[in-house]
Amino acid sequence: MKRWLIYIIPLIFAFILNLPADLYAMSPQDSTDRHELIIFVVPSLQYIDWQSPSTLFKSTAKSWIKSKFTRYSYYIGHLFIELQSSLTDEPVLMSVRSTGDREKKRLLLKDKIGVGIIGAPLPGRIETKQELTASMDHILKKERKIAFIKYSLNRDAAQRIINYINGFTAKDSTSYAACDAYGGAFWPRYQGEGAGCTSFGMVALEVAGIKYNYEEWLHRVNIPATLVGGEFNNNIKVKNSSIKRQKTWDDGLGIKNRDYFPFFIYDPSLIYNWIIEQRANYVADSTHSDYQFYPAVIKKDRGDIPGLYMDARNVPAPVFEPIFIKRDEYSVFIDFFTRSRHHK
Repeated sequence: MKRWLIYIIPLIFAFILNLPADLYAMSPQDSTDRHELIIFVVPSLQYIDWQSPSTLFKSTAKSWIKSKFTRYSYYIGHLFIELQSSLTDEPVLMSVRSTGDREKKRLLLKDKIGVGIIGAPLPGRIETKQELTASMDHILKKERKIAFIKYSLNRDAAQRIINYINGFTAKDSTSYAACDAYGGAFWPRYQGEGAGCTSFGMVALEVAGIKYNYEEWLHRVNIPATLVGGEFNNNIKVKNSSIKRQKTWDDGLGIKNRDYFPFFIYDPSLIYNWIIEQRANYVADSTHSDYQFYPAVIKKDRGDIPGLYMDARNVPAPVFEPIFIKRDEYSVFIDFFTRSRHHK
C-alpha cells in the first residue's frame, strides 16, 4: 500500500462518521418504509370568544345556530389525523366525536351544569375515513377553511402512533373502549380516558415524541365554581343569565377544585390561525420553533389545502415510555367519569 493512503483512509472514515444526521435524512429513502402523520384542522363556523364565560356562551350559541343550516359543519371546530405508513395496510384517517346531542341537552337543560359542559364526559365514537373524506370534500367545495401540518416520521414513531390508536379503540372485558367517551377534559394518554378531537391528535404527536404544547394552540381558564352545576358540583343549577353576567374567568386566588376548576383545551381555530400565520411569516432558512416548518400544500380534486411540513425523521421516539400512563392530576370531570364507570 502506498504510504499516503495510510494517512488518507482514516481521514475519509472520520469525515463520513461525522457527517450531520440531517444529511442522511435528506438522502433518498426506501419508498417501502415511509411514514407520515398529517394533522388536519377546521376552524369553528363562527369565531368562538374565550375572553370570559359570557363571551364564550354567546359566541358558541351563535356558531351552534349557524351550524344547523350548514352541512358538514363543526360549530366549535374540528381536528382529525391521517397516518400514512408502510406499517399499515392502508392510510388511517380518523377522529373522535360525540354520538349526538341527547346527553348534552340533558346536562344543559335538565341538570343545568352551565359552563361545566366544556369538560363534561359525553358518549363518543370514532369518526370514520368515509365520513371525514366526505366532510373534507364538502368543505373544499364550499371554499370553507381547512389547513394541515404534515410530519415525516421514523419507523419507531409511526409504530407508537399505531399502538396508541389500537389501544384507544380496543374493547376491555366490559366491552368499553376509551373512544366510547368524548369530552373536553379528557387526555387520552391517560389509561382508559376518552378524548376530544384535539386531545386525540395532540396525544398522537406526544407518543411519537413530536412537540405539540404550543401555548398559541390552547386556552387555559379557571372556571368559577358558581358556573359549574349538576353532578360535578353538589347538584346546583346554573342559570344562563348567571353565565351571561360573568365577564371574567376566576382569578385562581381561591381554593383549587372548590372555588374554581382549572381547565385547558386545544382549539382547532387557534391551530388553524397559527398555521396560516407561520406560512405568512415564513422566511427561507428561518426557524419558527424547536424544529423547522416549511409551507406546503396538499392538492385535492376540489381544491388545495394550505399547511406546513416538518421533517421529524430524526426526532427520537420515546420508545422506552409506555403508550398509556396513569393520570397524575385531579379533574372534577374525570373523577366523576371514573366513579360513574366503576358503579355500572
